[in-house]
Amino acid sequence: MTGGNTLPDDQTMLRLANWLIENRPVVVALSGGVDSAVMASLAVEHLGSDAVAVTGISPSLSTQELEAARRSASITGIRHLEVETDELSRPDYRANSGDRCYHCKSELYDVILSVEELAGHTIVDGAQASDNSTDRPGMTASGERGVKSPLRLFGIDKNHVREIARHRGLPSWNRPARPCLASRVPVGTEVSSDLLGRIEALEALLSGEGFSIYRARCDDHRVVVEIDRGQLEDCRDDRWRVRLDALAKALGFTERWLDLRGYGGAGPPHLERLVG
Repeated sequence: MTGGNTLPDDQTMLRLANWLIENRPVVVALSGGVDSAVMASLAVEHLGSDAVAVTGISPSLSTQELEAARRSASITGIRHLEVETDELSRPDYRANSGDRCYHCKSELYDVILSVEELAGHTIVDGAQASDNSTDRPGMTASGERGVKSPLRLFGIDKNHVREIARHRGLPSWNRPARPCLASRVPVGTEVSSDLLGRIEALEALLSGEGFSIYRARCDDHRVVVEIDRGQLEDCRDDRWRVRLDALAKALGFTERWLDLRGYGGAGPPHLERLVG
């Protein structure tokens, strides 16, 4: 099956539905993104009350992403549980040596597996066929705990996922990907709740300024802001830079930069001070 701006073929969707029925009841690991929202929608459609969604709450999950997860659950009609996770209690997670996602997913799925009312459920995630499993430590943690990825199993890729979401009226269908806040912390810099909170504050300001594709990449004293180049070029009023710089300074960042390559830009960083 190939990707494109079309829905998956009927036979693929039937096979996925039968798989869900054969593996019921299921619990969907629900984030704020489109992949897990589609998985939740399909699960509740075919399983009804035998489908439940779970979102892990911790400092690495932004308020925006939690609200997006809640919105997806409400729209799909799936029962939604929120559980507290404590990945920051894991030294290897805090160390952030390159396998942080492994320890984050380990914590999430260990917590889900400990919830008594979910005993006997098949855990499913939103991983899909466009995801590269060879460089994702989180997928290793998932596999070790028996987590299944039905979208990936049946060749449903990112284009298909977005088209399914659009067809079903899910608001996340064209929402930019926003991985956890810890993904903004450079490898080798320790992850702390304080640093995650500062990152969230900066990105909340960027969102409030009208940007939708951005990252505030931070260590303890330095922030480098990346914004989609098209959105950056369309912005005719630079006063947002003054406001962001003032917030970053108040949060304790002594170096405050804008990367003129834009989000995802190629080549070496092209840094310019936010102000002056």
